[in-house]
Amino acid sequence: MDIEKITHTLKKFKDDTSGIQGVVIVQENAMIITETLIGNWDYDVAKIIAGVMDYLPKRICNKLEWDPAPNICVRSSKYGYIMSVPCGSHKFLLVKASSSISQGLLESEIAEIIDDIKTYINGKSSSNNGETITDNEDNEDDDDDDQELFGR
Repeated sequence: MDIEKITHTLKKFKDDTSGIQGVVIVQENAMIITETLIGNWDYDVAKIIAGVMDYLPKRICNKLEWDPAPNICVRSSKYGYIMSVPCGSHKFLLVKASSSISQGLLESEIAEIIDDIKTYINGKSSSNNGETITDNEDNEDDDDDDQELFGR
């Protein structure tokens, strides 16, 4: 797991996305993974929220025999959103956002970074001539080469 790349990605996400107040990666047992809290978080409050966001869906799903929801969003018109998004084995991204951003926009903004975060958590990268290539990169040149090779 590359904590440095995860932290950099989360800081960029927070800075570039209007309405985001804080982001953090947590383990399902409410252990905070990112060493520094990014944005407007109180450490103890972040742990409590992470614990609740982890516990409630499991409890509800077990009690009612529901399939677990991939993303969980709690909204307050006064305080904004808290959203939990799975991003790795037993890890999830916790996002705190103001009510000035719509839930749909928030989800689409998160979707844009979640693949990168999953890659950094799973450590799926390899080295090619000193250049790091991750699984989620799309190299358009490769597609062109394939078309020439197969006469398409």
